Formats: sequence, C-alpha cells, structure tokens
Amino acid sequence: MIPPISIDGTDITGATIDGVEVDEITVDGTPVFSAGPDTVFAGSFDDEIYALDITDGSELWSFTTGGIIRSGIAVDDTAVYVGSNDDNVYALDITDGSELWSFTTGNRIESGIAIDDTAVYAGSYDDNVYALDITDGSELWSYTTGSAVQSELAVDDSAVYAGSDDANLYALDITDGSELWSFNAGGGVSNGIAIDDTAVYGVEFGGDVFALDITDGSELWSFNTGAFALSGIAIDDTAVYAGSNTSKIYALDITDGSELWSFTTGGVIQSGIAVDNTAVYVGSNDDNVYALDITDGSEIWSYTTGSAVQSGIAVDDTAVYVGSDDDNVYALDITDGSELWSFTTGGNVRSGIGLNL
Repeated sequence: MIPPISIDGTDITGATIDGVEVDEITVDGTPVFSAGPDTVFAGSFDDEIYALDITDGSELWSFTTGGIIRSGIAVDDTAVYVGSNDDNVYALDITDGSELWSFTTGNRIESGIAIDDTAVYAGSYDDNVYALDITDGSELWSYTTGSAVQSELAVDDSAVYAGSDDANLYALDITDGSELWSFNAGGGVSNGIAIDDTAVYGVEFGGDVFALDITDGSELWSFNTGAFALSGIAIDDTAVYAGSNTSKIYALDITDGSELWSFTTGGVIQSGIAVDNTAVYVGSNDDNVYALDITDGSEIWSYTTGSAVQSGIAVDDTAVYVGSDDDNVYALDITDGSELWSFTTGGNVRSGIGLNL
C-alpha cells in the first residue's frame, strides 16, 4: 500500500503555507534548530519520522515510534500527523517533533492520513476508519469495514472516503461516521483514492482504475490496466493518473476513462503519483523517479536511486521530494531531475512525504 503523498493531485488535506518561524533553541547547551516553514517530512522503516530542511536536507528533528512508518503524512500549521506499525496515530509539534498526542488502534496503520479543521482521519489493519479530535486525539467516531484499511483517504465538507481490503470504497458521514454509500470494486481498494467536486477515483487491487459519482457511489467508468494495481492516484482537470504491475503509468480521460497515453518503466509501479501543470511524477521498482510530459507522457527526465521507489511523492515549484528503498529521501530539481540533496535514514522510505511551505 502506498499512501498518498503529494501536492497538486495527491491528498495532503489541510497543508498550509502559514507556519511558525524557525528559531534557535538549546538542549543541554547545544543549539538545535526547530522546524518551521519550508520543511520536508518523511517516515522510515527505522521507526522514525524526520523533519528535514527543504533547502539542504539537514535534519531539524526526528521522532521515534514503536514500529516502521508506511503511512501517509498530513501537515497543518501546528502539527504533523502520521501513523505507525506500532498501531498508533501521532500528532507531533511541527517545531520540535514533541508528541502532542497519540491514539492507539487495534493494529498497524499503513493508510493515508487526512485532516480538516476539526479531525484527523486514519485507517487501520483492525478494519476500522477513525476520526480523531485534532486537538487531543480523542475518538470522535469509528467505522468498521470487513477487512484492513490501508488505502489513501480523502475528505471534503460532507464525507470521508476510504477503501478497504474487503473490496469496498466507502463514503462516511463526516459528523458521525455513518455510511453514506459504498461501492464494491471487485477486489481490495488498498491504494490510491482522490476526489474532485463530482467524482471519487480509486484503484482496485485486481487492476481496475474507476470513477464513482460522489453523491451516490454509482460507477461512472472503469479502466482495466491488465495486471495488479498497487499505486497511488493523482488527478487534474483533464486526467486521472495511475500505475500498474504492467510497469506502466496511465493517463486516463477524467470524463470517460479512455486512455490518453501510457508510459512504460522498467518495473512495477507501487509509488505515489504527483502532478503539476507540466508534468506527472512517478516512481518505479526499476529504482527510478520519472517526470513525464503531462500532454503525451514523453519522458522529461529520470533519476536513478539505489533501490525501488515505493514512497509518496511531493512537489513544489522547485523540487520533487521522494523516498527510496535505498533508505534515502531525495530532493530533485523539478526542471531536470538533478539531485539537490539527499538524506539517509536507517531504513526503507515508503511513507508519504509531507511539506510545510
């Protein structure tokens, strides 16, 4: 499961451009710089979440959980929200990584994390979707599906959208978690979910990419990729972008699901996907990060890491931020893919990537 991880198409609901100022603090007389605006957040299989300076990749702080981190990451102007395989959802102070609160579920958390002004939403391998009070982590409601919830999550003013390994995509009332509708996709909805004003878009384990009417969950269209599909998903005004174990990333017409273009990498695609006005960014198990022309899928650039790329992907105006199974977080120049910096963690980086700009 790849939790979402990007701007411009990947759900980081609640991210902000308003942050605290970077200031100097001391611990036992040693200067330590706290995180403020212009920070990258990533989790690792070494059980830690890292806050990195966006300009040079230097570590601002880290927080150790009790398990590997494969969940999405959400950010607002006061906190970073992340799940861990130690079964907990954490809210960490954005400036220094201190724990604000944690909430324990019944199993590990590898889903996306979504937030709004009042709540944090997460799925768990205990089969539940949770809404937690954003101020103290107390449970507002939970909804039990028929299997593990490891998909990306999306939220709007009325509903939370989550997939389950029970083959359903659920729309849950944001106030009390009651089911508004559900759609059986035929296989586990374990990965990408995205929304716009009219539709919910998902990826089904068996290989289908689909669009559902956001009001009632009726199917608008579906596209079969021809192999298992374990990637994230991204959307813009014209297309839906999703990857597959065919080693291809597909651009599908957002209105009817017809194929606009596809691009073949050298390995299966299990990463998040990000999109901006000019390019689509995706990782592959061939160890590469690709930037593809949004109009025709032609390769703009690629960058080779030391192992498979299965993390979320985030972008801003200058760089692409991504993790790799070579244990590194990378910042790549958005124009040519050259490495701006890298930071080495103690394990695979398959989490979402969060930005505080």
